[in-house]
Amino acid sequence: MSSQDPVTSEEEPPSHTTHEPEDDATHATEGGDLDGAAERSLVIPVTSSTNGNNYAADGKEGLFIEIFPEEMPAIRPTTLSTVLKDEKAPLKTWCDASLLYMKAKREREGCDLLNAAADGTDVLAGSNTDDRLRVLASAGIAAIAQAHRPVPAAAAEGGALDLEELLEASKNAERRDADRREELRGTADARFTKADGINQVYPLTWIGRGMLNLTQGRLDQARFFFENLTLQECGEILPALLGMAAVRFLEKDYAGAVELYGRAMRRYPVKSGAATRVGLGAACYKLGQIDRAKAAFKRARDMDPENVEALIGIAILEMGSLDPDVLDPREYRRRAEDVVRTISRASIVDHTNAVVQNHLANHYFWKWTPVPGTASAERGSDVVRGNMASSLEAGDLIRIGHDFETQVAADDDMTDDNAFKIKDAWKADSASALKLWKKDYDRVLSLARGAYHATHAPEVQAESLYMLARVFHARGEMDKANKFYDKACMLSPELSPARFGLAQTLIWDGSYGEASAHLRLLLGTCSNATDALAALGLLEAKAGKDRREAFAYLKRAIDLDPFNADLVLIEALAYQQHEGDYSLSLDRYRKAVRLLEAQGKAVPADVLTNMGVLAHETKQYGEALELYGRALTAAEAEGADAGGKSEEGEETLVRHADNRLFWKYDDLDFRVKASEGDDKTKLTLVGSQTDVETLGVKAGDDISIYGDIETTIKDVSKGDDGSIHIVVTDEVELKSPESKLSVKRDNGRLENQKTISIVFNLARLHESAGRIVAAIELHKAILKRHPSYVNCYLRLACIARDCGSLKDCSEWLKNAVAVAPGNPEVLTLVGNLHLSLCDWAPAQNVFDQLLQQKVPKVEAYSMLSMGNIYFNNLNTPKKYSKHLQHAADFYRRILQKDKANAYAANGLGTVLAEKGELFKAKEIFNRVREVSGDTISDSLLNLGHIYLAQKKHPEALQMYQSYMTRTSSSGAQTTSKSQEDDEAEVLLYIAFAYFDWAQQTEAFNNAKAAPADGRYKKCISYIEMAMKKSKRENVVLRYNWCLTKLQLANCVLQKVHRNIRRTAEEIKDALDGLEESLPVLETFLQWKKDGRKVPISNGMLTQVVSQCKHNIDSAKSHLKEQLHNEKEAETVRNYQRIDAEQNEKQRILAETLQKEADAAEMEAKEKKAMDKMDKVSKLVSGWKEAEAAKAASPKKKKAKGDAPPGGVDDEAGILDADVPANDASALFDDSDDDDSDAEEGAGGGAKDAEVPAAKGEPGTQKDLFGHSSSEEEMEDEPKKRPNESIDEEQAAKKQKIDEEED
Repeated sequence: MSSQDPVTSEEEPPSHTTHEPEDDATHATEGGDLDGAAERSLVIPVTSSTNGNNYAADGKEGLFIEIFPEEMPAIRPTTLSTVLKDEKAPLKTWCDASLLYMKAKREREGCDLLNAAADGTDVLAGSNTDDRLRVLASAGIAAIAQAHRPVPAAAAEGGALDLEELLEASKNAERRDADRREELRGTADARFTKADGINQVYPLTWIGRGMLNLTQGRLDQARFFFENLTLQECGEILPALLGMAAVRFLEKDYAGAVELYGRAMRRYPVKSGAATRVGLGAACYKLGQIDRAKAAFKRARDMDPENVEALIGIAILEMGSLDPDVLDPREYRRRAEDVVRTISRASIVDHTNAVVQNHLANHYFWKWTPVPGTASAERGSDVVRGNMASSLEAGDLIRIGHDFETQVAADDDMTDDNAFKIKDAWKADSASALKLWKKDYDRVLSLARGAYHATHAPEVQAESLYMLARVFHARGEMDKANKFYDKACMLSPELSPARFGLAQTLIWDGSYGEASAHLRLLLGTCSNATDALAALGLLEAKAGKDRREAFAYLKRAIDLDPFNADLVLIEALAYQQHEGDYSLSLDRYRKAVRLLEAQGKAVPADVLTNMGVLAHETKQYGEALELYGRALTAAEAEGADAGGKSEEGEETLVRHADNRLFWKYDDLDFRVKASEGDDKTKLTLVGSQTDVETLGVKAGDDISIYGDIETTIKDVSKGDDGSIHIVVTDEVELKSPESKLSVKRDNGRLENQKTISIVFNLARLHESAGRIVAAIELHKAILKRHPSYVNCYLRLACIARDCGSLKDCSEWLKNAVAVAPGNPEVLTLVGNLHLSLCDWAPAQNVFDQLLQQKVPKVEAYSMLSMGNIYFNNLNTPKKYSKHLQHAADFYRRILQKDKANAYAANGLGTVLAEKGELFKAKEIFNRVREVSGDTISDSLLNLGHIYLAQKKHPEALQMYQSYMTRTSSSGAQTTSKSQEDDEAEVLLYIAFAYFDWAQQTEAFNNAKAAPADGRYKKCISYIEMAMKKSKRENVVLRYNWCLTKLQLANCVLQKVHRNIRRTAEEIKDALDGLEESLPVLETFLQWKKDGRKVPISNGMLTQVVSQCKHNIDSAKSHLKEQLHNEKEAETVRNYQRIDAEQNEKQRILAETLQKEADAAEMEAKEKKAMDKMDKVSKLVSGWKEAEAAKAASPKKKKAKGDAPPGGVDDEAGILDADVPANDASALFDDSDDDDSDAEEGAGGGAKDAEVPAAKGEPGTQKDLFGHSSSEEEMEDEPKKRPNESIDEEQAAKKQKIDEEED
């Protein structure tokens, strides 16, 4: 031990309100820097010894106990407090000891020591007031610090992963911690109250009160203690500055917090410490000053390398600045490793910090942990062998090799300890010595669970729950993931990743409405989340409520990331939800494929398959075939899958030329030549082969000779001479003596399990394109490998039905029933087959059976079919009302279970229309159109019927035309008949609409009936189209055609009485129509007399024939009269035309003469103008000659004298004395006679010369071209000289006179 001065606390608050605080410079001068103070030891004077060498009252040296700072962590506070009490140490020593505990990061021990001093009556009794106040205030502040510091719960080390248990454990721990915090705050308040009883103006107590209110969220009271009391009374002391900075931060006044932190650091650059820099960094981060925040955190780390908050701040900001698209891969990897090291260092310092644990959990979630050992895998196998199998569990996510990721699958039958089963088959070539990695999700769960229990901050707990949810999501445990995501969103509504995960699990569960709601909330906090925008757009498009808004979301996502092919694929999938947008969907798929190819990525087989289906649906059969071929190639590249072999264990050859995607030609190791003789179907083998069995070809094989001759082997036999002969079905001519032979073989694509759906789609394409044989071949090939593939049975049955082979159709359906007895799809097709044949009773039995099964997927369809059956049998005698009621009941039952079932609503509309409630039926059909987007074509047809019944013919025709367009584009059968019969029936509806419209127009019986004949013609054209569509002779169609011809003729003949213009051609066409109709009607009448079945009464036929004959006679008379009238009208028109032509000729002649006169006048004027211009030129030349002569004449002196008052220009003869007498008046002569102009120039020149130039007004009365100006204009115009040179000459003369006078 050594004797030295006791160590005081690092900074003592002033003991009275008037004391001025000291800054760091003063402290450094007087007491050294902070590091020096931190190294000082604790000295306890020994007063209990009997030696007299103790510290005396006068301060002389005696015995003492010295404890160095590094020894403090090993000393228990109870032991130290006992020593202090025994030695009756002053309160200042107690405070110094507590401070050393605090610096050693043993805050609890320091708090306990202060509490022991504050609670010890004997300790406080022998001290002064300042020391007692300091101990009480310090004890209260230490209690607040302990209350604010969370205590990790015991459940952090383990526990169940059930959310309810986790939450219950957290609630219990939070309840205990709340009680502890409340108790400590109560203790602190009691300390401050006791201190106030001693001195109410002690600054350290104000600081403690401010801290207490700050932790309780009472910011106004905290501001009062920090600002109004401490800062105003004591000046800028460090605790008050930091307290006010904390208040500003919690009030979200981050700029004010930065200003206060800055003042604290400037005034106390050392004592402010690392914590102040951390606070400054947090405030700068809130202000968006990332670089400044990063610098603050780094400075805090430099000052205190174990400051966890600084380390976490640095790691988070560095992590946010990492951009793999900008940084070099090596630089990115280096900086990412630095971030992980920083987080790991923070974890070493404080492994209970929740933020640190969450970030470590996030790191291990993405990290692949290597598994010791190597593995081997075979192509197409789902079993992997390796000595690490025992360390893997079912559900583990693993990576084999560099890029193959899969999951370990559970297999109870696996007996080999060195092998395990994987979820996906190995796609690459067989390989061994493969390295294996796995995701260490157990560590992620442990860290996230520990983080959740280590804090009570809702935001941090939400991140922990999000980490747990992600693990369950990755493992496929969607129910658990949904619960944890949901709780995380409740704790922190702004945690966007958790909300997006919740939306994903809701989509998986089929809760699309809830998923859309959560995605909207996510976009409210993160509007640029492209994944959320794309998912919401897809959900909205699938719901079909607001498609415009749906595609607006998708467009925003793509605009934010235009090179992301996944977003474009989602947009294509959204367009794919609506049949009318198939073309747009295909365009988006093409764009996505271009992006993937530009980025060097392989296009998935699923994408190409979807494109093929869309091209198929939009009738782009060539492109669909190409896309299916690419899909098959992509599926092969993605890896072979264990496929099914044929039952006989041999290959099933697909031979048809249209199925070339599934076969190839293999070259044989022998050649052939033409056999001797004239038989061109016989070939002889060239080679050493002598055994027919091992030849490699047999009868029935398709072969190719030199790649350009294709035929089929009919027989393979061995001749008497030992040579092998091959007989083919077609005659061949070999181009060379010996030709190479290739045989058609299966290419193995049918053996791949993943290509089966592509093959089935290709078969459906063959059906649509009319390649029925190729389609049948593929369906049978699929069934041979996969006998339980029910869809192929159903398609073969449909093909047989469409080909008219009902027996084969029945056989295929029986096979389907045998393979899948009770299969709803099979029974549905059987029922539909009966419906197509109008076998109502068998169809009713089948759908009754389906209803008894109560299968949710087909129950509604079965009830709909039953309603349709009753509605189609309304004509049953005495059962009209009963069947109509049954149909309505079935439709209503469907709507009660599913209000959005548009088909049932459409059926109910037909019932209402049948009852005559047209308005209600119309509302239902319009609602069906709105909901279904016109995908239910029957609603268009029914609306057409409603409009027709309401005599709204344009609307009815529009509905019928829309129905025809939609059904023809989709190719779907619209009723129980064939497609052509359906079209013929709808064409007849259109024809009747025109017929009824024409009759309605004729009812005006005046000029308004003019459009009627055109509508009758439209009716006739549509009836003719219907007759072409109908496969058999339809008497009703023919009769309607004849009746419309008759009505058209009547309409044309009645035009004369309705004051409507008609032509002979119209009458001739009407007459031709009557003459065409009469034989047809007479034939029907004869059939009726012969007893043939004609669905028209005899009386009606007789009446129509009679009208037809009468109209023929009348039409002939009208035609004759009309021809005569038109001939007379033509004569009149000819006369009128001749008169008009004569008048036009006279008008043209008059215009020509006028133009000639105008031209002559203009020419004269131009000539006169040219003459005037010549005169001007001559006059200017004369002026120039006169000026030259004047300049050459000798100068004369004049007697001196004053100039006359009027100026030089007023003296007569002075300025004109030397000017020759030119004929100036001739310039302004308006005479047309050039000779007279010349005479006037000769005789009047002298007279004009005597007139002063200033008074030459008559010379301006006419312009140069002889046009006079008005007197008013001439008076307003200033007088001008003929030329500027004259003005200059007069000025020169005036100057000369002035010089002579001087």
